[in-house]
Amino acid sequence: MSETLHLWAVAPAAIGTCCLAADRARVRPPEVVASVLMLLAMLDAGLLGLVAPVYWATVLLLAALALAAWRRPRQRRTPRVPTTMTLHTALGLVMMAALQVAMGTHPQTSAHTHGVALGPLLLAAVIGYGLASVLMLRRMPARLDRAQIGAMAASIVLMSIAGL
Repeated sequence: MSETLHLWAVAPAAIGTCCLAADRARVRPPEVVASVLMLLAMLDAGLLGLVAPVYWATVLLLAALALAAWRRPRQRRTPRVPTTMTLHTALGLVMMAALQVAMGTHPQTSAHTHGVALGPLLLAAVIGYGLASVLMLRRMPARLDRAQIGAMAASIVLMSIAGL
């Protein structure tokens, strides 16, 4: 069942990537690259398994940092992309990295474990991301921005259900 949910999570990610690429009013190559990276990570994790999840997590976290650095407000020119879109995309990359690692680990079979159970913490983060997405959806004026935010949130939620 988790494989089916995982593959269903790819559909909203693909829709979100198409929404970003179709927005001709604002060219957003960094966001498109981030969306394509998330889509590739999801496809590899669900179908192929060619790259270890920890490497995908590293790439996704580096992409989140690069996106935040690229879209930081500059003194001379203001970014054409709303700050909430950059924040949502960067947080989506971080959430996807966490889900990649969580889905790539195998549960321990012994009753003796050390450390904190990260499942509930990750579930709380996904719920928070979903609620933040709903709030952002209400504030976005552009239809393609709303579609992209909704698609990314749906993809993250479906991935978390499949992985946890």
